[in-house]
Amino acid sequence: MGRQLPRLMIVAWDIPGVCDMPAMTAAINAHVRRHDTYHSWFEFENDDIVRRTIDSPEVIDFVPVEFGHMSAEQIRIHAMTTTPETLEWDCFTFGIVQHTDNFTIYASVDHLHIDGMSSGLIFLDIHLMYQNLRQATPTTLPQVGSYCDYTVRQRQEVASLTLWSPPIKDWIEFAQHTDGDWPSFPLPLGDTWANTTGDFLTVDLLDAAQTESFDTVCHEAGARFSGGVLACAALAEHEFTGTETYHGFTAYDTRTPGIDTMSVGWFASVCPITVPTGAGSFLEMARAAQKSFDAGKHLAGVPFERVLELAAPDQLGIKLPTRPVMMVSFLDFRKIPLATLWEETNFGAFGDCLSLGGVNMWVNRHASKTTVTISFPDNPVARESVHRYIATLIHAFTCVAKGTSDWVDAVADHANSHEPFALRAAGE
Repeated sequence: MGRQLPRLMIVAWDIPGVCDMPAMTAAINAHVRRHDTYHSWFEFENDDIVRRTIDSPEVIDFVPVEFGHMSAEQIRIHAMTTTPETLEWDCFTFGIVQHTDNFTIYASVDHLHIDGMSSGLIFLDIHLMYQNLRQATPTTLPQVGSYCDYTVRQRQEVASLTLWSPPIKDWIEFAQHTDGDWPSFPLPLGDTWANTTGDFLTVDLLDAAQTESFDTVCHEAGARFSGGVLACAALAEHEFTGTETYHGFTAYDTRTPGIDTMSVGWFASVCPITVPTGAGSFLEMARAAQKSFDAGKHLAGVPFERVLELAAPDQLGIKLPTRPVMMVSFLDFRKIPLATLWEETNFGAFGDCLSLGGVNMWVNRHASKTTVTISFPDNPVARESVHRYIATLIHAFTCVAKGTSDWVDAVADHANSHEPFALRAAGE
């Protein structure tokens, strides 16, 4: 396409003291050697794509290079620009930023190699190995699976599917129902082709008490917190577009428990969500969202592209989207064993501020609150639309948490207002 696309995930955390460079170098090398997603890459030869692999990971040997004193902005630029583009090798780097009494370690990795879950696994590997090497204690890390083996299994499973396979039929049915209006952001985004600059916003949706109240309402509906999140997203779209049915995508991890659990790689995918929004209560919408999510999980392991390999869209009676699709993700950080350690070390995962021209949304439940992060094209039209959308989303969540009986009307009124609310940049 001749465009720079969002591609980097940057993971960072802080460690007290002065970095022990030999120990950190050993920890990073051990991490790269034990995860085989790092052991292959692609090159172009005469317009053909050629795959290269490293069969003996022991030969991998990262060495530290000193860059001297840098300002904060120089470090940010360095972290992103020293990692080459997607179509080049060396698309992951590791760095240390030494401060007066502590240091920050970061990993800047192409999304080809890692997903969101991988960011925590990078932290687990490197942080624990570094601490144990510093203390001269044995390092025992969980056994990892092979990302290469996973991709072979997925390729074999997907290749065996036909037009009559249940997952393919389910994808076709979803596509037919959307009639080309695939899940996308419901408000104008301006000129998304002028440049590929993007931005992120992180906003508090609910405080601790509201989060517990929201959870209670979801359970009363026979749904989980995730069903409530998807129901609120459905309501927000309904108030802006008037659509009678919400079609959405939500993220889902495709790791096989016990095999891929601790593996770094790209396992993330999406499954489709369908929620009736024309009438009914939040309880009914949350139940429908939860049922749709639970029933559609199996589609996360089947890329929709497989459908298009089997037949042309017109043969299937479907229309393809003309706008970037929107993904809604939910993660409950309380269920992650490392959450407390993440908070202690100021752990965070960040993007590279590029945009595909669409919007994605991550709703995260923490011990003390619920937040939402939204990525969007960095232009005035998109920014204003995102502000309006977030305001409506916040109102939907808070109305549910309050148990407001007329919450649908309240959200509808708020969707047409421009009431200000507090924003903060992602990572602050």
